Amino acid sequence: MMNHKPFDVIKAKCPEFYEWLKEISRYSEVEKFVLPDYKNGIRVYLYTHNYVYNIIVKLPTIKDKTCSYCNSTKTKKMDTGNTKERMIFCYNCGKGSESKWGYLGCTVLDRKPVAGEDWQRGRDLADGAYCYKTWKEIKNDIIAFELVKVAKPKEKQITPLVK
Repeated sequence: MMNHKPFDVIKAKCPEFYEWLKEISRYSEVEKFVLPDYKNGIRVYLYTHNYVYNIIVKLPTIKDKTCSYCNSTKTKKMDTGNTKERMIFCYNCGKGSESKWGYLGCTVLDRKPVAGEDWQRGRDLADGAYCYKTWKEIKNDIIAFELVKVAKPKEKQITPLVK
């Protein structure tokens, strides 16, 4: 049995996901800010003071790699440069198409239960196809979830002196 470093498996199976994680890790040091779990699929945990974010990755199956024009499975992944999207090229019809395959999703849990409750509250955040667009939606949801409402200062009220 080979002993892998946790992120070696993620880098090998979905290198673009590892690059995306660098975007939210200080100094691009993913290993210091993300806790990986690859034994039951690919999943990472992000911890903040109040929440735990759980990001799930499911890579595509062969049925997801079917050409949308001719339904052939004789396809290959295309190098798309900086778009960070997964595209396939069909050997049968010669066309390239976007492949909305795989899954990328996020949930969030409170780190502490609310007083009087014996469970942790959780919510679903963005999810969708395994692509950069879904990743951006997840990032935006995490940022929005972490923002706190700012109290606006009240104007000073001058009360007249009553005699």
